[in-house]
Amino acid sequence: MQYRPDTKELLSSIQDFMMKELLPKLEGDDLLSYKTLVSWNMLGVIAREIENSEYTNLWSEILNQKLRISDLESKYDLESFQKLSKKEKYQVLYHWNQSLAQTIRNQSNQSNQTNSKTNSSQIDTSPKGKVWNLVKIQLKENLSVSNPRFQV
Repeated sequence: MQYRPDTKELLSSIQDFMMKELLPKLEGDDLLSYKTLVSWNMLGVIAREIENSEYTNLWSEILNQKLRISDLESKYDLESFQKLSKKEKYQVLYHWNQSLAQTIRNQSNQSNQTNSKTNSSQIDTSPKGKVWNLVKIQLKENLSVSNPRFQV
């Protein structure tokens, strides 16, 4: 079988070309130099998106928390989630996150209206709760794509 570079290697080769070959030749043209640097950065973002686009770790974390936010949690166990296409995985996570946001809004509105203690049917949205930790994990993953040097 012939060796074929993967997508990340191809993007890395293009980035190397832009920085080592192209950018030095554009020293006098600030606009083209800037556009080349922006393009180089975008290629890095694309490479990291491809690397992180499986979503399996995130879905595993959602299932482990057992929040029961949406029927999607019972519909897709980890094995069935892994069999979905990337687009389908994205859609499942998108709809699950919409359910989470709606649950948090409803709970917030309810507590503002009644000003009573939380009941057992509500999820824990406190800074030490499961939802807070899950949202932090999602945020870290998203930021690691756009800025790989981001550290918390």
